[in-house]
Amino acid sequence: MTTMAQHPVAYPDRVYAVVITYFPDTGFPNRLEKIVAQVPSAIVVDNGTTGESLKNLERALGLVNGITCIRNSENLGVAAALNQGIRRILSESADCAWIITFDQDSLPADNMVEIMLTVWESHPHPEKLMIAGPRTMFVDSTSCPDSSADRSWLEVTNVITSGSLISRKAFSVAGYFNESLFIDYVDFEYCLRLRTLGYQVIEVLETEILHNMGRLEERFLLGEKVHPTHHPPLRRYYQFRNSLLLHRQYRKSQRIWCRENRVILMKIITLILLYEKQRLRSLFQILRGIGHGLAGRSGRNGETLYVHYPKKIS
Repeated sequence: MTTMAQHPVAYPDRVYAVVITYFPDTGFPNRLEKIVAQVPSAIVVDNGTTGESLKNLERALGLVNGITCIRNSENLGVAAALNQGIRRILSESADCAWIITFDQDSLPADNMVEIMLTVWESHPHPEKLMIAGPRTMFVDSTSCPDSSADRSWLEVTNVITSGSLISRKAFSVAGYFNESLFIDYVDFEYCLRLRTLGYQVIEVLETEILHNMGRLEERFLLGEKVHPTHHPPLRRYYQFRNSLLLHRQYRKSQRIWCRENRVILMKIITLILLYEKQRLRSLFQILRGIGHGLAGRSGRNGETLYVHYPKKIS
């Protein structure tokens, strides 16, 4: 087994990175290099990449000697891949205090990890803090998150996978990512689970990550900027199915999120109808996802019943 890459850092506690790949593009080696430069150790978990994309993966792995790579023969889903990397780190690295997760499409700002750690350590109740995420900027969008707050962080309902700095303690109190979701809303569910247990999720306003969201474009609708993402139709299945599964699970403990997410789903449908070319296929997958969500189906193709993680992990 390959030893994880080691790099000197300026902060005392250990942060290990888990990077998930699935047919990465030619820009991935540069993005991985930017990630690895900020952490003492990194592990890549690949979900069945083949063909020309495999060359991109191998070139990225060759940039830094000793990066661990777990290669799955098929796509096991985002949650399963995250759990593979996290379990490997926690079993082998007693000095790990935080895990930071990335997908292949994200580029962190310089010193992002160090800035997030500094904000974490200055938090008034660090024992209640389980996840911190940076501000998220999107490729091909001119919209900027509001950074006018007079503080370095804001409490939020959820952050995305890429750039999420997660306390090692989180996996003891809440368990791991829910693999029955497969992809989409995996990160949201974990944040909601921790919040339901009484812990906190924050967004760090002093740093950011550049994230590629589908094939995002910028349009104007009734004078307001809107952003159709042109995700493949199958992604719409997971988005709507998993949304309904989470609405059922968290309808009492996270009512505000459920209400806001319903509005987001309606906006997604509107943008698909107005701007996207594969609207009929997308609508079919949305209806399939709604049907499986209402039936409590999950897994890669709705083949299993949705698994609720326990409310409390001892």
